Amino acid sequence: MIDNLTILLTHGLMLIAAWRLLKRPDLDREGPPIRRGIDRGRRDA
Repeated sequence: MIDNLTILLTHGLMLIAAWRLLKRPDLDREGPPIRRGIDRGRRDA
């Protein structure tokens, strides 16, 4: 009984997390790419 309860609980929480991630409004928008790396703070001259 405990095993079934823990499996149901964890899978239910994962389902809720996936549902909330899919409902995010920024999931449908594409912005400019984020620049990452060494020249992060450097300005172009």
